Amino acid sequence: MSSRWILDGYNVMYAWQQLPSFQSLELTRDRFIHGVSQWQALGDQQLTIVFDSQRAETSLQEEYRGLQILYSSSGANADGMIMNLIRQTLPSLRRSLTVVTKDLLLRDAIFSYGCIVLSPEAFWQEFYRVRSQVVSRQAKLKPFYRPFEDFFQDRSLRNF
Repeated sequence: MSSRWILDGYNVMYAWQQLPSFQSLELTRDRFIHGVSQWQALGDQQLTIVFDSQRAETSLQEEYRGLQILYSSSGANADGMIMNLIRQTLPSLRRSLTVVTKDLLLRDAIFSYGCIVLSPEAFWQEFYRVRSQVVSRQAKLKPFYRPFEDFFQDRSLRNF
């Protein structure tokens, strides 16, 4: 069964200890989005990242490797967009909805809808735990493959 995750973008981004800090917020955000896309690729989750935006007149939406990325409009914030996403979720599916945020007021509101709430730090712990399990499982299932290894070991072909 797939699960749905909503990430409070900047909360989760700034909690990622391994994210290199760049001078540009846009570059840092792009690197974060790319990193989170790995989480999506590991399992059966649907991820939505919601960012605050002060520049856009209307909210914006884009997609990257299966991730849904939302930016709030200048008159709104990510917290309000997250609450709208929760309200739009069928009540029977809210128990499988996980929201990652450190905002205490938002966390209280999310609990009242029956959703799961994680801190950004707990999200990253889970991310690395699952990733290490997948990598270890793949290492056991697939032998290490080196393309052209036979080619380079054949002495008759070395001058090729």
